[in-house]
Amino acid sequence: MEIIDNLSEDNNHKKYILDMISKSDELFITSPYLMRDFNLLFKDEVLNGIKKIYLITTLQPNSLDQIKKVYSLKSLIEIPKIKSGEIECKISLNNKLHGKIYIFKNLSNYVGGLISSANFTDSGLYINHEWGITITEEKSLAELENSIKKTIEPKFEFLSHKSILRLLTHLNSFINANGEPEDDEIDLDLTEHLETEETEKTKGKSNGGGGSIRTYEYKITEQYLETWESYFNEFVDFKKKNNEVTVPRDYENPGLYTWYRKQKVFYANGTIPPDHKKKLETVGFYFGDGHEIRWARIWEDNYELLKAYYEEYGDSDVPHTRNREDTFYSLGNWVAMQKTYNNQEVLSDYKIEKLNDLDFIWSKGSPEFNPKNNQWMEKYQELKEWTKKHGDAHVPQTNPDGTQNKLGRWLNDQRHLKRKGRKKANGIIRYLEDERVDLLLELGVDFDHETNKHIDSFEKQLQEFLSFRYQYPALNPPTGTFKKERDNLAQWRHKFDKLPEWKQKRLKEEKII
Repeated sequence: MEIIDNLSEDNNHKKYILDMISKSDELFITSPYLMRDFNLLFKDEVLNGIKKIYLITTLQPNSLDQIKKVYSLKSLIEIPKIKSGEIECKISLNNKLHGKIYIFKNLSNYVGGLISSANFTDSGLYINHEWGITITEEKSLAELENSIKKTIEPKFEFLSHKSILRLLTHLNSFINANGEPEDDEIDLDLTEHLETEETEKTKGKSNGGGGSIRTYEYKITEQYLETWESYFNEFVDFKKKNNEVTVPRDYENPGLYTWYRKQKVFYANGTIPPDHKKKLETVGFYFGDGHEIRWARIWEDNYELLKAYYEEYGDSDVPHTRNREDTFYSLGNWVAMQKTYNNQEVLSDYKIEKLNDLDFIWSKGSPEFNPKNNQWMEKYQELKEWTKKHGDAHVPQTNPDGTQNKLGRWLNDQRHLKRKGRKKANGIIRYLEDERVDLLLELGVDFDHETNKHIDSFEKQLQEFLSFRYQYPALNPPTGTFKKERDNLAQWRHKFDKLPEWKQKRLKEEKII
């Protein structure tokens, strides 16, 4: 057994993992959080001997982490050796996952493993103070790997790479309709659009629905049949009252949402009773993805606003302003997003044609930079050089000698501008321009870096307390021991109502409060 930490360059998680990869042909990784761009670590020379990668992670519905996770998984499956099939890459989901496990094999034999507090992120591998314990005993490693695999639900086993790529389209559609999310929770469940390798093969072969086979989700029971009519009538009332055919996840009656989801599933796998199907079709029930209807309606509403602008001003060049009080703030952002989606080649031909009808201006070329822009670009280039040298974009705000790191301070300013903006003397709040956001994202900048560090720190405290509670269930350790853990518990209890909701949720989940 060996202890791995991030307290020195010679004994950090990144160095250990890279060393083990050089001795292996198969990787097994479980980590809730992932680095945004796998290309920064998994270079060709690093993966030279690797034949298989098996990753287990999370994709929590309604969580902002979905946004980062999509780009992260996309970067993994588009690594040249994985994309070409030279390396087999299997990805599974376990939304109850919290453990960080790394196991290495060569010729089907276990080379070693690591149980750690460190997520597979830049912060986890060599920046944060993390600790892990290595394992070499083959029987223990086999038991550990098998126990982890047993926790995976069939619907999240071996996700199709095609469906992961499709998530980006759904994500862009969501942002297109709703703008950049600002709350901790969002009305988005990307797991609804995932297919396993098995269901991807059988997609389109089911009876009547044309969708994938998902019989594992729901069953038709006597109770279901007895209550179907009452829920159907409630759905009809909901549709008349709201002029909507999509029941939201957070609807006041959760039972109606569950009933609504079951209709789609039974239709997709061909088990829906014919009389149910007929009645649903009569009232205009939509069996496809309900979010697509909502997003399409929002797009059309914005298009009509742009059309009115075009008729009034003679062009579709809506000013893109950071002033939220400006009359055209929302429309200007929407117009800018259409240009972005077109550049990303995710805008449909239908939308492109409709926008062209309004003489849509797709690009104005490259505007000249003023001196202030030149200063920003100089810092950007400095950050780019930092990422090449250090392999990440997490520049500290202070140097090792305690002096201020000007690049780190500048980067922190960019994060602040992106998230909260800065109020100018005239009262207008200025936010980081979208173009600059995109440039920084390309370098791997995490705009929620400080928040994520705070979350990781809290999770460490939780795990330390859970370890303490496991040893002393009655919370009565010997005098003078586990002081930090007992102090944390006292603070959590005393300030529980004032804690952020995500902290309250975690404390309740672990039955600490």
